[in-house]
Amino acid sequence: MIIPAHPAPLLERIDRTRLSTLAPEWDALIADSENPGPFLTSTWIGSWLATLGADADLEVMTARDADDGRLIAVAPFHVERRVRAGLRYRVLRLLGSGPAAPDHLDMPVARDATPGTAEALWAAVQRERRWDLIDFDGVASEGVLTRLLLRRAADRERVEHIPVPFLRLDASWEETTAQFAPPLRNTIDRHRRKLDREGAVTERMVAEAGDLETTMTHLQRLHQGVRSEAGDRGAFGAPQLAAFQREMARGMFATGRLRLWRLDVNDETIAVIECFRYGDTVSFYTTGYDREWHRFGPGSRIMAAAIAGAVAEGATGFDFLRGDEPYKATWGATLRHDLRIVQPSGRLGRLLLLAREVTRRSAALIRGETSPMRPLPSVGRPVHSPRGRSSVLEPPHRGHRPTPRRRARHDPQPAHTPTDPPLTSGA
Repeated sequence: MIIPAHPAPLLERIDRTRLSTLAPEWDALIADSENPGPFLTSTWIGSWLATLGADADLEVMTARDADDGRLIAVAPFHVERRVRAGLRYRVLRLLGSGPAAPDHLDMPVARDATPGTAEALWAAVQRERRWDLIDFDGVASEGVLTRLLLRRAADRERVEHIPVPFLRLDASWEETTAQFAPPLRNTIDRHRRKLDREGAVTERMVAEAGDLETTMTHLQRLHQGVRSEAGDRGAFGAPQLAAFQREMARGMFATGRLRLWRLDVNDETIAVIECFRYGDTVSFYTTGYDREWHRFGPGSRIMAAAIAGAVAEGATGFDFLRGDEPYKATWGATLRHDLRIVQPSGRLGRLLLLAREVTRRSAALIRGETSPMRPLPSVGRPVHSPRGRSSVLEPPHRGHRPTPRRRARHDPQPAHTPTDPPLTSGA
């Protein structure tokens, strides 16, 4: 008996207007794909398109099942124009990536999609090739894009590994805290007792829409206060970034994914942490705390509240997202990895990558490294953030370009976030 071949998927290049109508189908596809998560949802993408990506040159294609018309795959890209040292070039990037620093990205393909759908969709995207470089940051290490782009050993040599620490949550808070470093457990308890003596202390997750805007205002104030002191732009430091953060938080709240916790003392908000839940995992995105209350450990207390809340609602994992700052290990997190994949498309792209590699090797020699030619670390090895050591107790903030300086004992450091450095200067 001959089984007829399944018809090839129907491919279509879509514009911004058409993309805006796909939200329900898009989210259903993400849920049925290999790497579902908050940074692939229509909420994240839609917020990015309305703010940071308002002028983005989209390169988006869809694949639909030939029989029932169901959306079975999306190629979610855009083309970014850059100028470095007077040289103009174009880069293919993932929708939603960039300063907002999303992790675990991929090209979503339904698990039951027609065999060869991903390959056909990627081939269709590449037909025009109106870019000089591919730069995909925060890509899931096991997924569709890695299989498509890292088929050869030479391709893997250009990959950068991004540490994304992950905490496995147990059924109870007591079992989960057993994974924490003993000094951290002791310090949390000591700071809790100390702060509780200062007055009425409340830890709560935002549950009302009216409370959302006020709490986001506190988060922006507290986050930027810490980051500006460090000479850093911060996650709210530019108008478009601030607009994105507000729009995205509203969307995550509306879909039930936002986990926004605040710590108040005598009606004064001294710490806020923003997390998202998708499936069985809660992901820590950003935080802020009042430096005037630093000796009471507000950053570690609000982190503990978020983790305890995740345990209470039955989550099985707490994702610290990118950056292997030492403080994350004290919370019991173990390293996983995402990838940054940079590949040339054409002669100009190859020249750019060559200049990048020469600059990187020269910088390695200047730093006194004995083997600047050594390959990038492989998945599974610890990769330390170049942004310096972090406090054991106070979590860092998702920000941009930290400036080295003298730090207090528990001074927080920003998370390892991409800053889109020039490819011609060793990024």
